Amino acid sequence: MSDPTPLTGLLPLLGSAFLAGAVTQLARQLARPVPPRARMVTALAAAAGIAALTVVALLTALLRPAPAPALLLAAACVTGWSGPGILTRLGTLLERKLGLPPEAAREGAGERESWHIRRPSRGSD
Repeated sequence: MSDPTPLTGLLPLLGSAFLAGAVTQLARQLARPVPPRARMVTALAAAAGIAALTVVALLTALLRPAPAPALLLAAACVTGWSGPGILTRLGTLLERKLGLPPEAAREGAGERESWHIRRPSRGSD
């Protein structure tokens, strides 16, 4: 499933996907009745951009013939709206397809480290 397009040829597409995902999440966060702190908004927008970039890269590599750019842009926006949590679900799906054991079984008895975005307290920024 090798893609003959070199990475430099994909950079505009991947950059557009990142930007579309980030701007979509930024709009979602700023549309909330009480917008979260600037740092939180920035982190969510960056994470959504990375998620959108990942989904578009996977679609580009896996689908043949290559999807239309409009479809890829739509996928980036939908991913951006959904946010970075989609990467967790996508990772779990890929691990199952590869036949890897669940994450808890790989880590053994140690406590699982995870990254969660916490709601800020009302008085801090």
